[in-house]
Amino acid sequence: MQRYDKLAGVCLAFVIVLLAALNSPISAAAAPSPSHETGRFSLFQGSYTTFDLKRKETYVHQAVFLLDTQTGEVKRYINKIDENGRYIETWLPTDLPSADKRRSVQEGK
Repeated sequence: MQRYDKLAGVCLAFVIVLLAALNSPISAAAAPSPSHETGRFSLFQGSYTTFDLKRKETYVHQAVFLLDTQTGEVKRYINKIDENGRYIETWLPTDLPSADKRRSVQEGK
């Protein structure tokens, strides 16, 4: 049960830091000049926790995240060699699809 408490604490801390970063006002000194535009995407490094149901073990992973500041979508960078020996390099969404989204996809909506 203590592992779940740690996982919940890590997730809560991550959400708090992310929300604080998104909602913090930019001071006049730090505001970009009119000739420079602020980018839509931000990269940051962080960690996330997974739980292996089969082994009943918790793992902490380091990753690079991509934040879309207009939509709030967060993706995680991965690179690996798949089961067919192909190298894959991509950004994966970090949100879990809700039951409503899965149902509408299955129904073809």
